[in-house]
Amino acid sequence: MKHNLYMKLTLLCLLCLSVIIPGCCIQIGCWSRAKYERTEQLSAPMEAGGTVDVETSYGSITVTGGDVTECRVTAEISAQAPSEKEAQELAEQVKIELEPAGKTLNIRAKKPLLRNNRSISVDFDITVPKETSVECESSYGSIKVGNIKGDVKGHTSYGTIATENTDGPVELDTSYGGIHCVGITSDDIRARSSYGSIDIGCSGSCPADVAAKVSTSYGNIDFAVPTGFAGEVEMSTSCGSIKTELPITIKGELSKKQIKGTIGKGGGRLELETSYGSIKIR
Repeated sequence: MKHNLYMKLTLLCLLCLSVIIPGCCIQIGCWSRAKYERTEQLSAPMEAGGTVDVETSYGSITVTGGDVTECRVTAEISAQAPSEKEAQELAEQVKIELEPAGKTLNIRAKKPLLRNNRSISVDFDITVPKETSVECESSYGSIKVGNIKGDVKGHTSYGTIATENTDGPVELDTSYGGIHCVGITSDDIRARSSYGSIDIGCSGSCPADVAAKVSTSYGNIDFAVPTGFAGEVEMSTSCGSIKTELPITIKGELSKKQIKGTIGKGGGRLELETSYGSIKIR
């Protein structure tokens, strides 16, 4: 019975996506006949310890930490319109702005107003000092962050989020897409998806008392805890299984759909929740 309900809900979600996404494409130019692309490169001084704030409506964002003393931005601008001439005109009207505000560097793309069957997308590829905090937001596009020692915040409505080798607190949120994180060193992890699986992998130097809150409505959760993790654990699913490779001392009644307990004695805390999917910790 539950399996049939899960299948029906999954099919319903896929149907909704098939309706929503084409509808959005109509607005952003899927019927356009010509495309024009151009690349713009900019840079701005940036000291370690600052924040880069990046936003794009349609497009991906990639931020990588490096041994640099500035912010280097490559913007891939793509415009679509009924004619190649109009597509070129639209692309050339896009202006990439790097605006400092205190210790924060805001990166935005100013676009012209669009009529029906015209669209503009801007993909950002950014290099910053490693000791930088990152804030990314995209409506339709993926987010990738790597080799960053500061805080990482990422939000996208339609797209995946991936991080690699990050040291600061992580706060990630996507509505339609998965989340994949490896090499996390922070003791503060928050990840949420409405429709997508979430994989979290802590590095060997991650504190044993990590606090993590991970949830998805439709998708699996796989969480690799740091070495020596000790603390409270709460895991729950409405339709799926729960598996653990770690010994858990159960609190209360034993259930296949919900587990509350402790691993060792420590101040860590794992809160893992999915409605339709399985959970695994290792």
